[in-house]
Amino acid sequence: MKNEHKIIRGASGGERDIYNSLILSDSLPYRPLDEEEFNRIFHIGGELTICAINAECKTVGFLSARLPNGEGVSYLTYFGVLPEYRRRGCASALLDEAENILKNEYNAARIDIVFHNPAHLPWIIPSSTDGHPCAPGIQSDSPAAQLLLRRGYAEWCAQISYYSSLDGYKVPKDQEKRLSALAEGGIKITYYDPAKHHGLSELFDAINNPGWKKTVLAHLDQPIVVAVDENADGLVIGYTGPLSQVREGAGIRGNFCGIGTHPDYRGRGIATLIFCEMCRHHSQNGATFMSLYTGESNPARRVYEAAGCKAAVRWSNLRLELN
Repeated sequence: MKNEHKIIRGASGGERDIYNSLILSDSLPYRPLDEEEFNRIFHIGGELTICAINAECKTVGFLSARLPNGEGVSYLTYFGVLPEYRRRGCASALLDEAENILKNEYNAARIDIVFHNPAHLPWIIPSSTDGHPCAPGIQSDSPAAQLLLRRGYAEWCAQISYYSSLDGYKVPKDQEKRLSALAEGGIKITYYDPAKHHGLSELFDAINNPGWKKTVLAHLDQPIVVAVDENADGLVIGYTGPLSQVREGAGIRGNFCGIGTHPDYRGRGIATLIFCEMCRHHSQNGATFMSLYTGESNPARRVYEAAGCKAAVRWSNLRLELN
């Protein structure tokens, strides 16, 4: 029968062709992958691969998920089916098989689609040639997301990706005025210098983020933008960094690890000024754009928007409880 298919467990060898062809046919934001990069993401061990093949043994769809971690959480990385095999139960068959295996063979408690997934899918920012290294969920308005919602997956969170060109970046005028006002009160935006500033390690304790603390303190050789209170002998009260630049897509992306302000100093726009200085630094040091994502309900969105970033894509974090 035309468009007949069967489901098999394991890689078939045609997954990358499916992945790359659907990017074009479905106008998906993901970046096409060469064989080495595809294998590094999808075939590194610890994954479950399910394929759909037709009567000629050609791969017509596939699904990839990470096997459950120590907390019983599996991550759905990707699923896709060629257009001519849609509306024939092919995608549902892939999902049925994966959900059954993860629940009954691996005792998974739930399946998540979220940025915690160690398999990162790089994507291209719409209306640009610039890229981001990790899709933090599934594109909310995609047919795949709608299918999952119909199957009982629930959206428990959403992420908003932001983008800004850094070509000739200038700090917005309203932020320049705020910078001057804060400076009059003794708060200065500068770069971390252990000979002049103190309290960087303690800042991370105050904002309760040991992950940022570990990363930043391990990279003190790279620039770190800080806000300091000169009335408290150079106390570090805010930060972003460490700063670096990396090629993503056709452009050079400005990198950073987190941004935070001490709770005692919040509400003054300090984080926005730190972010603006970071963008200015990246622009002057070879970066051509900035991209990031944050939770839809995260107040930090106001920081990025005030600095000139624009929302690019909404991503759904979906979850299916298996117990």
